[in-house]
Amino acid sequence: MSQLSNQQIEEALRNSECLISSIEVAAAYERLAASVNLHYAGQNPIVMVVMNGGLIPAGQLLTQFTFYHRMYYIHATRYRNNAGTSELEWKFKPDVSVMGEDILLIDDIFDEGITLKAVVDELKKENPKSIKTCVLLNKLHDRKVADFDVDFVGVDVADRYVYGCGMDYHGYLRHMPGIYAIKE
Repeated sequence: MSQLSNQQIEEALRNSECLISSIEVAAAYERLAASVNLHYAGQNPIVMVVMNGGLIPAGQLLTQFTFYHRMYYIHATRYRNNAGTSELEWKFKPDVSVMGEDILLIDDIFDEGITLKAVVDELKKENPKSIKTCVLLNKLHDRKVADFDVDFVGVDVADRYVYGCGMDYHGYLRHMPGIYAIKE
């Protein structure tokens, strides 16, 4: 991924529109946390953050969780230079046994679901008690991977290249508090 100049980033921001405001995102995090808290009440799951995109949603959610949990991260990707590939690359697999454990995976977006499904399939090989998935955004389109759904979704978003709240614009702008897209 090549470095963008500050001017290129500023130009992208000027040519973008806010699809979901920071207030709407905060409300989505509250709804997500409430649903996850209800599901895991009295349990002690392992929360796994899918890097890099899941970092910001997890940071927002973890402070609202009321159940005890252990936290780890995983880093798996299908993307090379902002383009999706068919091959899953594990950059980091946690060194914790998930056998017999309840697992909650937190990621930024459920787009096509290929990467998240591959991560779930890989973890299932280790015989966890359960695996649930949680994302801030669900992208609305009909290109989803077959036979796979996300368990907890914050908010739906249009089928556009979005950034903010963990999702990047060419490696940048993950930190933006709302969800943005280049104007059409």
